[in-house]
Amino acid sequence: MMCLALMVTDYNVHAANNDNIVDVFYKNKKPSLKVLKMVKKVLETHQVDYIIRYHLITEPSTKSFIEKYGLPSTHFPFAVVINGIYSAKINKKNINFVEFPTFMAGIGRHEGNWSLSNLDKVLKSRSLLLSKNIELRHEEILNETHGKCEE
Repeated sequence: MMCLALMVTDYNVHAANNDNIVDVFYKNKKPSLKVLKMVKKVLETHQVDYIIRYHLITEPSTKSFIEKYGLPSTHFPFAVVINGIYSAKINKKNINFVEFPTFMAGIGRHEGNWSLSNLDKVLKSRSLLLSKNIELRHEEILNETHGKCEE
């Protein structure tokens, strides 16, 4: 029953009259669920300012959101999209809230370049979001650096 509760999209009612939306994409696997737990802690402090929705990546209903936001069409373990954008510039560095955050360093193939602190900063100051997402060359980059995925 706990797993079923995780699969249901969760709409935050506190921000129901606000058009700021955070979409969180995750898998029902240990590493992704570990990140989800940590991201939820960050999001809790912003729930008054945002509608927060959770999407299980493997659910058929999630496919339209993945396509809408230009997330990888092949598998990915985690992503956070804020008002339709997953790319930001923080301290002159481009950040994509796709793949695992930096505290998961060493996980291998799905290491991202963002931190929980980056996420918190962007949620506090949406002006850090780029006007459009940085194009992800997901599969090409993964194959060059980590080989084919066996997952």
